[in-house]
Formats: sequence, C-alpha cells, structure tokens
Amino acid sequence: MRYFFLFFILFFSINVYSQTIISSAGKTSTSNNFIISWTLGETVVATLQNENTNLTQGFHQPLMIDLFPTSLEDDMVLDMVAYPNPTYDKVLFKGGDPTGMYHLRLVDKLGRVLEQKSVQASELELEMGRYTNGSYLIEVIENKSEKRVIFNIVKTSQ
Repeated sequence: MRYFFLFFILFFSINVYSQTIISSAGKTSTSNNFIISWTLGETVVATLQNENTNLTQGFHQPLMIDLFPTSLEDDMVLDMVAYPNPTYDKVLFKGGDPTGMYHLRLVDKLGRVLEQKSVQASELELEMGRYTNGSYLIEVIENKSEKRVIFNIVKTSQ
C-alpha cells in the first residue's frame, strides 16, 4: 500500500508540471505585428526544417493563437456559410459584405498553412481539387470589419 501511495504521488506531481518551464529570467514583449518571448535556462535548442515541416525542441514554443482562435466574441463572428461540404473540387462562400475584400487561409489538421489569399467578394471561392482527401480548416476574414469565421471542410474524391 505504501508503494502504491508513493507511485500515486509521484505520478500526479509529474503531470502537474508537464509542459511548463520554471525559468530564472524571461520576458514577453508585444508590438503591433508580433510577439517576442524569451526565457533563460534552455541553453541549446535546435530547429530542424524541410519544405513542409518545422520542428523546434524545448519548452518555449510559439503560440498559435492567430491560427486557431479558441473562441470568438459574437460581434466578431462573420455571418457566412461554406458549401458544399463535403466537397471534391471547390468550396463556395455565401454571406458577408457583397462588395468587400476577404482574406482566406486554408490549413490542414497538422496546422500547416496550405494557401492564403485576399480576394473580392465576387471571387470568394477556394479550389480544393489539388489537395488530398481529408479534413481542412478554412478561415475567412472580412478585411473592413475584421470579422472572421472558421469552417471545417471535408475533401473527398468524386
């Protein structure tokens, strides 16, 4: 019983401190377009990359809040629909300002940005034919109001 209790305490103490860093110094500075964060303590951190993937070691990792917002205020949600879903060739969008500019961002489930573009409302569509079958996230941002919506689109074969 004593060993079970010791194992129980050790197991939960490890889980409490997982994915955290206790550092002797550090700072986060915010500017208009970027965030710079640093910590003192990890002396050697390597970054490996190829054409599709970046792998950075260490606890201090960049935040991906801009890519996947966890929640949006009701007044910042763009009133728009995407169809057809599932799709095999293209995704069309309906709603929003019919004369505005929009920014589209296509992201796969691994977080890789596959395509970004700014288009007029009259050209608001996304070609999906060249991508493999699977699930994708499409973020649509209205430039004038900064309202946004994220769609989960399934790409299938015909």
